[in-house]
Amino acid sequence: MDLSSIVKTDELFELDLLHPATDESLGVVFLIRSHESAEVQRVQRTHADKMLASGGKKLTTGKMKAQYLDQAAASIASWDWGDHEIGGEQPEYSQKKAVEILDTHAWIYDQVAGASENRANFIKT
Repeated sequence: MDLSSIVKTDELFELDLLHPATDESLGVVFLIRSHESAEVQRVQRTHADKMLASGGKKLTTGKMKAQYLDQAAASIASWDWGDHEIGGEQPEYSQKKAVEILDTHAWIYDQVAGASENRANFIKT
């Protein structure tokens, strides 16, 4: 058995967004990358490089929040809002729009970040 084939960090997980109070499916689907994927790792390295290049400036909570939002947004490969809107629109995916939605709706952030960080979502049997 090739152990390198157990976890597929380059595959996508289909996250069915759940209502935060009832856990009922909302009919909104996000395709999620592993937090170990090359795309998310690239965002993590970019933030680390900026921090190192800052010459010892203090890390602020705002910078930390921006890093977490960027990482979670990078874990979204695409989305399908079905018949639903958010903020009066069915947004097309972009990193900027994903950050905006995740920043505004913590319950969506929680589900996206949780799905990306759950290694079991990327194990194919």
